[in-house]
Amino acid sequence: MTVPPVHPALLERLLETVPAECMAENTATPARLSLRLNPLRAPPEETRSELEAAGVPLREEPSLALAFTTDAPLRSVQACAAWREGRVHVQSLPSIAAALCLDPRPGHSVLDLCAAPGSKTSHIAALMQNSGTLVAVDSSRTRTFRMQELLRLLGARAHCITAHGERWARGQREVFDRVLVDAPCSAEGRILSGDEAAAAAWSPSRVRRLASLQKSLLNAAIETLKPGGLLLYSTCTFSVDENELVVERAMDHAEGAVTLEPLPLTLPHARPALTEVRGRALPPSLALAQRVLPPLEGFFLALLKKNGARRSQRVTGGSIEAAASGDHS
Repeated sequence: MTVPPVHPALLERLLETVPAECMAENTATPARLSLRLNPLRAPPEETRSELEAAGVPLREEPSLALAFTTDAPLRSVQACAAWREGRVHVQSLPSIAAALCLDPRPGHSVLDLCAAPGSKTSHIAALMQNSGTLVAVDSSRTRTFRMQELLRLLGARAHCITAHGERWARGQREVFDRVLVDAPCSAEGRILSGDEAAAAAWSPSRVRRLASLQKSLLNAAIETLKPGGLLLYSTCTFSVDENELVVERAMDHAEGAVTLEPLPLTLPHARPALTEVRGRALPPSLALAQRVLPPLEGFFLALLKKNGARRSQRVTGGSIEAAASGDHS
């Protein structure tokens, strides 16, 4: 796997979060395509048989339901009817793990706060069997339109809203059973996977700006969660400033309203999140979060649970009913 040229400051940061042996394995391991079979369009076993008959051999990922890897190139998958009909979707393994860790269930009310381009949204819809209420918020109208097209292709239903998530969420107090915050990030995990655009965009100042946005998003998302509900915070970056320190700040801000929970699955190449950063001790419970390291695409996953008595049954004026009147997919 070839890594594009990177900012010198990024190399220094990677040394504090990515073990040297993982860096070496990243460059030595050929990239494998990963994909998810979509039960909203067809029985997965039928789709699998069809793909394998078409020359796309699949290797099951035991810890990730309906997730597979293949040595076949993307063009071979795209040549299959299953691709054109939305029965299979190419998606990274850590991204697939995010919705599984969130554990959305039929009948739940679920918020995907940074939803576009919609891979995780469509997966959540599949896990909910297109029942309950799924709200997908993104700040970009163009990206929201593209997400709607993907959801239509995959047969996934969601209320799609174009809005700044950290602002929109403030009008939704204790409404959702599950919340996903797959936050905009510096994409250091994708850089090590060969993403040249992410490498070119990276800078220390961008990391600082994103960390500020991530804190706002996570704080607002916690407010939308019902007591007893679960929130998954995820990024595709290695940055401590965008991962552990964001979660630590949110827990401080929530003043005991949320606690970290063990993730229900462990990905290959995953390790506990850091509990000491630059000589400073972090809450020991952060070890319950996971960092996914190369040769998989870098990722961070932290599961939070809302505690305490519910303060309100349902908000008015800007409630979920108002949200549902937005664009539908």
